[in-house]
Amino acid sequence: MARALAPRQPDRGFPGRGRSRTRRAVATMAAAAMLWWILAGSGALLEPLALLAILLAGVTSLLLPAGRPLPLRLRALPGLLGFFLRSSFLGGLDVARRALDPRLPIDPGFVTYRADLAHGPPLTLFMAVISLLPGTLSVRLEGRLLTLHVLDRHADTRAALSTLERRIRAAFRDPRHRRNDTNGETP
Repeated sequence: MARALAPRQPDRGFPGRGRSRTRRAVATMAAAAMLWWILAGSGALLEPLALLAILLAGVTSLLLPAGRPLPLRLRALPGLLGFFLRSSFLGGLDVARRALDPRLPIDPGFVTYRADLAHGPPLTLFMAVISLLPGTLSVRLEGRLLTLHVLDRHADTRAALSTLERRIRAAFRDPRHRRNDTNGETP
């Protein structure tokens, strides 16, 4: 009964929307430092250029408008990361095999793929991961229709893209499928 009398909080749409600018800058600097540490090693983290880059990342986050927080499902990220690492390794082996084969068995070309991911972070991540996998490169996006350059037009690229899309969909809460807070049904 007391719950019905309490004033309803305004729906911000995404959790964490009220995060302070300072917290955002500190989080950005921490992410930049971690990225620098991963790419250059712990010894390079205290070099002047690294410190300047980390500081500029934090300042830049203060100057840019705040976007929507990423609606991530953290439980799905290990599966997505594992899929990416496995696909990168196997794709790298395939590209190396093709490059070292005297016949150079490649049949490059363009393929199209219609994604059903929400625009924004999910679709952007999908395109970025495609370009990081060996033998594929995102070329164009029109609506949700992607044009890709591939090393082998006859490979089963669509199955791999479908699996990647499924993994990314599992990692993000799709704003198109938000639950209605009043009765738990989808709109």
